[in-house]
Amino acid sequence: MEEKIKIEERFLENAESLVSDLLKQHFASTDCQLDAFTKSKIKGLIKRVIIQEVEYLNQDPENYFSIYGEDHLNN
Repeated sequence: MEEKIKIEERFLENAESLVSDLLKQHFASTDCQLDAFTKSKIKGLIKRVIIQEVEYLNQDPENYFSIYGEDHLNN
């Protein structure tokens, strides 16, 4: 189970990094109409969601994997 948890944590870290990079690109584009406060709130939201997901994963891995599945761990 520990290895599955580590794999899932790496997945969540990679997902956070990807979303953060995409947000930075969007925020820097001329299409972005958001103010600095809203941008900051969005970044904070993404960070909190990932932190809470990792906490849930570590607190109750059996339930976590029963809800979210684990087929992707085979890739």
